[in-house]
Amino acid sequence: MTDTVEPQLQYSLVIVQQPKRAKAYEINNRERRPIDPCPILQLQVNNPDGTENTNLHWNGEFVVHALLFDESGTREISYVSDNFNFADASSHTIIDEGHNTMLVGLTVSSVYYLRDLEEICRCFFYFSDIQVRQPGRFRLRFGLLRLNTEDMNPIESKTVLKYVFSDPFTVYTSKDFPGVDESTALSKKLNQQGLGIPIRNKGRLKRDDDEDGEGDVCGVGSSCGGNNDYQWS
Repeated sequence: MTDTVEPQLQYSLVIVQQPKRAKAYEINNRERRPIDPCPILQLQVNNPDGTENTNLHWNGEFVVHALLFDESGTREISYVSDNFNFADASSHTIIDEGHNTMLVGLTVSSVYYLRDLEEICRCFFYFSDIQVRQPGRFRLRFGLLRLNTEDMNPIESKTVLKYVFSDPFTVYTSKDFPGVDESTALSKKLNQQGLGIPIRNKGRLKRDDDEDGEGDVCGVGSSCGGNNDYQWS
């Protein structure tokens, strides 16, 4: 699914870090649990002859916008479903009926020119602050856009160069959330170069005797004491 306004250029948008799980957004919970791992995408632009166009790597006009779809990738889910039971969703407040958009957080990423794990400079986009209000199975659809001075709204822009869907991932209620993994090597590498990706040095998936699966992970603004397993940029 591609709509290219510059047919002489070829755009390759690849998800190099797929989402796996998330805990449904809770209005009354100060601890944020964005989609984990942080979705990361990589862009490559090629000339008509197939050679890479490295000049455009420095072009700050590229952005990627994320939308939520059902597990099949055939239906966009912008709002909480009408038949969702607010009272029975969880023992906690999952969503606020007055704010029923499904995605919470930053759904647009600018382009960042950074080194990958092989020390090669690449164009990256990342989404470290996206939460989903309703439990279920979903996909994210990412759209690559190229903006200019007359068209600076990525949501309203019609200059969509490439679409790509993530793998399906699960959003859990607070009760069922299995926990989180250690941050990936790619997340750590990009964090070291200045990206605001939260780094978790120890993962903790739920055990049979661990009710919340949170383990040693510290939330935003919290302090676990001793060795802090979270590093925030």
